[in-house]
Amino acid sequence: MDYYRNSVDEDRENKESHKIKRTGLIVFLVVLVSLGIGMALRPLMEVFGVVEYLKKIKDTVLVAVAGQAPHLYYIDIEKNGQDIRLEEKDRFEISYRDEFVIKSVSTNSLLKRRISVDVEGVGTENDLKSLLKGITLVDKKIAEGKESFAIKILYRDTPIATIPIDVKIMSQDWLRFARGSTAEKSRVEYLERAVSMQPDDINTRKMLAGLYLKIGKTDKAVKEYNRVLTSKADDLVSLIELAKIYMEKKQFENSISMYRKVITIDPKDDIAYANIAYSYAQLGNWVRAVANCEASLKLNPDSTTVRYNLAEAYDKTGRVKEAVEQYEKVMKKMPGDVNVILVLADFYLREGRNDDAIEMYRKVIQKQPKNASAYANIGVAYGNKGDTKSEIANYKKAISLSPDDPLIHFNLGATYEKNKEYDKAALEYRKVIKLKPGDMDARLRLADYYMMKKDYGRALALYKKAVKVVTKDDLLYEKMGFAYGEMKHYKESAASYEKALDYGSNNENVHYNLAVAYENTGNIKSAIAEYEKFASKKPTIEVLTILNNYYLKEKKYDKAIGTYHNMIKLNPKNAGLYAGIGYVYLLKGDIDKAIANYKASIQYDQEDDTVYFRLGEAYEKKGMYKEALSEYTNAYQINPDSREAARKIPKMRIKILQEKHKEG
Repeated sequence: MDYYRNSVDEDRENKESHKIKRTGLIVFLVVLVSLGIGMALRPLMEVFGVVEYLKKIKDTVLVAVAGQAPHLYYIDIEKNGQDIRLEEKDRFEISYRDEFVIKSVSTNSLLKRRISVDVEGVGTENDLKSLLKGITLVDKKIAEGKESFAIKILYRDTPIATIPIDVKIMSQDWLRFARGSTAEKSRVEYLERAVSMQPDDINTRKMLAGLYLKIGKTDKAVKEYNRVLTSKADDLVSLIELAKIYMEKKQFENSISMYRKVITIDPKDDIAYANIAYSYAQLGNWVRAVANCEASLKLNPDSTTVRYNLAEAYDKTGRVKEAVEQYEKVMKKMPGDVNVILVLADFYLREGRNDDAIEMYRKVIQKQPKNASAYANIGVAYGNKGDTKSEIANYKKAISLSPDDPLIHFNLGATYEKNKEYDKAALEYRKVIKLKPGDMDARLRLADYYMMKKDYGRALALYKKAVKVVTKDDLLYEKMGFAYGEMKHYKESAASYEKALDYGSNNENVHYNLAVAYENTGNIKSAIAEYEKFASKKPTIEVLTILNNYYLKEKKYDKAIGTYHNMIKLNPKNAGLYAGIGYVYLLKGDIDKAIANYKASIQYDQEDDTVYFRLGEAYEKKGMYKEALSEYTNAYQINPDSREAARKIPKMRIKILQEKHKEG
């Protein structure tokens, strides 16, 4: 049926064509005749436009008879209700708002049915008299990137004229595409174009900023929000979004500034106050954090998050009682929240409310039976109460749930140590080191255990590893010095004590032990210097005696006397000390002081023949022979075996007689 219908149409068209050709032939002959006449009358005909008219007749005849392509005169278009006539030299402008119809085409062809119109990118094969929409062309230009569009006039499907179409893209077009696109990259590109075309459109800028934020281009989002605020300083959306960005970037000073502006616009924005409080907390300004939390809660008393933050801020500012009150209010609002219970339990534990802490941790265990930390903290609370048995039991339970937790093993070890179960403590410390090789506390405690056991080699091995990490710990070097000393490695002992002093040790025993180490290496002068430092801080009879012996040997009598005085302060009734200082005075030639000290010695010990003898010597040197005879006699009576005293007695008697003879 299609074939039959097309054949009929062709026959009809052929008949019309033959008819037109016959008519054209007649017209052609008439034209030839007229040309001769026209040549003579041309000037007059041009005046009346007859020449142009005849030219059109000629062109029409040529199209009809000679088969030439027709020429477009114009097209008539109705655009948005207004008529427009366009020639081939013109351009047709269209936007997404426009609707248009190509109503007619004027050519020099007598066969109108052979003329068709094709609007590129829209419509059908023949768009003549069809209603067309500009939005279709706009969308095609954006989606496909097509730059040129045209209205093509066709004769027998062959183009005879083209009128360019200028498709105008507006910011609204980019917005439409942005809203309709699911690809974020494309949406960004569309919005960027929309903003570039309409820079003052703050709503589009906010959309673009939000999209930048979504895809992680934070810096670009900040720029867009700031541009919005440049145009509209009180734009709440931009202020709030900027504040959020600054908080995420940890630029808390900036976030505070933004939220302050929000509050200026909306004084009842409790979230703004809450976020200002959070920002101040991150900056360590807990006083202002408190103030802003309180302001937020006045506006919204039901915010448990803000109340929780207020409790923390109170805690940081030392307002412990108020902090507890807030934590307890939070727990009343969220009685089943394990995290809240844990926080309050930890707080009770820290504040020494051990029974309350135990109760809270028990609640945690009811909800989380395998919470090892809860058992461990119950152990700490029992330890604070002095209940060592319960403390150990809870640590063991915690370890059964979390056997690889070094902290729990350490706490158990410390508890054993406190309970003087040192072997068990050492076992736990070894477990800690196995689980956490870098744990210095466990290493040092285990080293101290070996020191207690006098296993100095193992202790030193641990101390040596420790000083590689804690390089300037004076106490560590003190312990190493002691261990080396006990192993009779005096050179290493001295070196360790020297480092302890270099790193600020104030322990006077270090000077004593260093002196011993020096003494054992033969460095006597250095040993005496350290004994002197020790004696200046903690004088003892032992050390002062060592110093005294050295001073006497070196004939430093004044220092020896000073040392004796220090010893007498420690033991004022010690007869031997007075005797000693008397002897030094005697060596110095200060006989009177020697006599005074010998007498003082006799007051505290009347049975020491040596003191009597030396007192006798002092009197003898002074020429007081009677007194000397008396003291020598006392010495002999106490110790008849004293040959020196026995020899001195007759000598003194002779000297006494000689003195009498001189007087006579």
